[in-house]
Amino acid sequence: MQRPPSMFNLTILTVIIGVVAGFGGYFLARQVWPVSDIDYFNLLDNRKEIKIDLEQPLTNLADQHQKSVAGVYKKVQTLSAVGQPLFSEDDFLGSAVVVTSDGWMMTTDQVLKNTAASVVLGDRIYEITDISEDDFSGAVFFKIDSNALQPVDFQLTDDVKVGERLFTNIDLAKSYYHSFYTNFLTNTHYIAEQYLSSDEIDYYLQIDNQLPDVNLLAAPYFNISGDLLGIVYDYNDQIVLLPAEYLQQATKHLLEGTTRLSLAIRYVDMENNSGFMRKGNLVYHPSLRAIGPDSPALEAGLQVGDQIVAINNDVVSADKTLTSILQNYRPGDSVIIKILRNDVEQDIVVKL
Repeated sequence: MQRPPSMFNLTILTVIIGVVAGFGGYFLARQVWPVSDIDYFNLLDNRKEIKIDLEQPLTNLADQHQKSVAGVYKKVQTLSAVGQPLFSEDDFLGSAVVVTSDGWMMTTDQVLKNTAASVVLGDRIYEITDISEDDFSGAVFFKIDSNALQPVDFQLTDDVKVGERLFTNIDLAKSYYHSFYTNFLTNTHYIAEQYLSSDEIDYYLQIDNQLPDVNLLAAPYFNISGDLLGIVYDYNDQIVLLPAEYLQQATKHLLEGTTRLSLAIRYVDMENNSGFMRKGNLVYHPSLRAIGPDSPALEAGLQVGDQIVAINNDVVSADKTLTSILQNYRPGDSVIIKILRNDVEQDIVVKL
């Protein structure tokens, strides 16, 4: 009697037969029916030629954000036939985004200055019940009567990169749907003025200037993850974005009932202003008082010509100016400001 083959030998034989049959079928199919020129064996080596449609994921995100982006319109007469107002493109003032689920929304002072406006969100029209303005950034918050809204998420400032692909939604006056546009981030730290103030916004974000011929005021721009990067602001006829960093802080002030601090100094961003690696922000202004009277800076002993190089553990740099660092604090906080005075480094304690 012969010993029957083991299960191991049968398994090996089956695998060999399967591999031979697979290769044989592949080469036979290539000879008899060449349906494609794709070489499946080398597909991974040719990944550079694979085309990916980047627009589709963005349009999917845009559809989701229709519940978070509203249109702000002039007050118009309600038609008795339909029981609600009908808006035209000329009535459109600008955009707004949802920041809390219980009805707080955000736009800018270029869109809304009082409650005399209507808000279109989804398939409903709302009236404004309350309004609050952040003088520092130009953001305006208003309240509508709703408690089931979809708020936006803010992008972390440290993650902002030049070349990021962005998209925006803009409400259409004559449609339930929004208009969808894409753009690119061209500058992450655009300094608009030569002389800056610790109490005013110090930088913006820039986007590609090839923009549609539509009303973009307060249009929210999102990154490819769907986080809010900034909202459109018209600065001296140039379209820029109010940074999400400052908008998020403004929202926190609104919800916590706090106010922005006032250090009351004017300064020059030496690195961004000169284009060279020059340390710190110089306390200086050629025509106005560089240090305000009765200000925390004056009481602490700051002087014109001081170079502020750090606040607590935050080093002042091209991407982190004096103003942007200070906005993380509240009135009443104490900070250590490191300065260079006559090339000598020293620390000054300032109660904000």
